[in-house]
Amino acid sequence: MNTTFSKNKIRELTILAMFIAIVAVMGFVPGLGFITIAGVSQTIIHIPVLIGGVLLGKKNAVILGLAFGVVSFFRALTSVGFDFLFVFPWVSILPRLAFGFLIVPVYGLAKKLIKPRIVSLVVAFFVLTLLHSLMVLPMLWTTFPLVVGNATWGDIVNQNAGTLDWVAANASLSAGLKLIGAVLVANSLVEAALAGTIGAIVADRLIAFRVAESEAE
Repeated sequence: MNTTFSKNKIRELTILAMFIAIVAVMGFVPGLGFITIAGVSQTIIHIPVLIGGVLLGKKNAVILGLAFGVVSFFRALTSVGFDFLFVFPWVSILPRLAFGFLIVPVYGLAKKLIKPRIVSLVVAFFVLTLLHSLMVLPMLWTTFPLVVGNATWGDIVNQNAGTLDWVAANASLSAGLKLIGAVLVANSLVEAALAGTIGAIVADRLIAFRVAESEAE
């Protein structure tokens, strides 16, 4: 019994380490986990967090959420555009930690309401991605006014000056909040669609594999 427990625990820790490594690689390799458009990153790094969370359970889902937040924080230290706001832990880490807490309960509720596993995964991943955005957006929204006085619009969007000329003509806090809101809302829908398709399909196959492996044992 102890041998079986140890074997299962080692397997779980190995899989967890693998997912943390995937999150780290996606976070620090440019253009892989964060795709920057108009100074704001479109995030797909949450997909392995979702997959790992439903595979490994609530405790590990929280760990993966924390890893997501920590990677986002360190990435922000060298980022340009609006991503510099993620240097504040309440923007980068706190929402991702809460995201990790929500993964298993939301998926569990979806499973109760929707019988086909793949459909419940699609719904859960789509909803969870929107919840993630809803947790991050208010943090960005409230933090931006605190730091806008320490940065010019040119500093914030310097790598996109050619495409965001209207910002220079409307250099106000209101314009900044509208820009953040519009881009993040658009990004959130794309991120949710990707999680609900690619993420759900991969998670469904991995769950099926683990079930088959468990039955074989």
